[in-house]
Amino acid sequence: MILVTGGAGFVGLNVVEQLAARRGAVLVYDLSAPRIGVRHELGDVTDTDALERTFAKHRPAAVMHLAAITAGRQRDAREPRRIAEVNLLGTINVLEAARRHGVQRFVHASTGAVYGGAGVGAPEPLEEERDRPVPESMYGITKYAAERTCLRLGELWQMDVRVGRLATAFGRWEHATSARDVLSPPTGIARIARRGGEAVFPPLGATDYIYAPDLASALVALLDASAPRHRLYHLGIGAAWALPEWCELLAQRFPGFRWRESTHEAEWTVRPLSPTTRTRFSNRRLVQDLGWRPRFDLTAAADDFLAWLEAYDQ
Repeated sequence: MILVTGGAGFVGLNVVEQLAARRGAVLVYDLSAPRIGVRHELGDVTDTDALERTFAKHRPAAVMHLAAITAGRQRDAREPRRIAEVNLLGTINVLEAARRHGVQRFVHASTGAVYGGAGVGAPEPLEEERDRPVPESMYGITKYAAERTCLRLGELWQMDVRVGRLATAFGRWEHATSARDVLSPPTGIARIARRGGEAVFPPLGATDYIYAPDLASALVALLDASAPRHRLYHLGIGAAWALPEWCELLAQRFPGFRWRESTHEAEWTVRPLSPTTRTRFSNRRLVQDLGWRPRFDLTAAADDFLAWLEAYDQ
């Protein structure tokens, strides 16, 4: 059995959907029930008793740890303790429970937000070892502390621990929750386009937005790898694109849709989590070690996501 913490969230649902399609045993551990029909236990990663009961009852062989609070500036100021409790201490809680119950493999989902200002305007794609994170937000700070903790304790405890830093995801199953402040710009823009509205957003430049099913498949590839050469992988498409390219595709499908970039925050109808755009990841390790390739280019992602929204969006 594979236990997925945060499996009722955005990336979690994409991962669980793919794991369940393989007809393997999957268990979601989250604050709410997943929107797809898989087994689940309700609980918080800060609740060590609930974690202990879940691990003792289900005896998972592997853990995919996705539970986190993705916070923006206002929540950083309002709830720093809660962010740290979930993103860092919650990770330690899950790691300790996994160790006690003999979990064979532990995959921790980190984030490109760990780079902070150091990842903005870098002259080359960001490499796992060469480029050093300098996180700025509470989200980035706590996620960086959590990934380093995973790698350190994995070494000390001789656990098979793997870390994947996620590029900026968008698409299927993305929804606002108590753990996620802001929708990704591509998803926010797609929702506006379907309504025939106007998307106004800052000129962010290009980054490696990744369609959620592709990100899920990269996480699953990291989970499945029998003996990866490294403990840390960038999970991205290896290429970058900017929001105007996405808007042009959507405008072909929705003639009433309008969009523009603006430097005036008061005009924005799409608000990014961060006011700056990270340089794209190098995904050399992911491709060479794990043999991973994205299934969706930008046009295919638009086609698939719009069809999905038509079927599922409420």
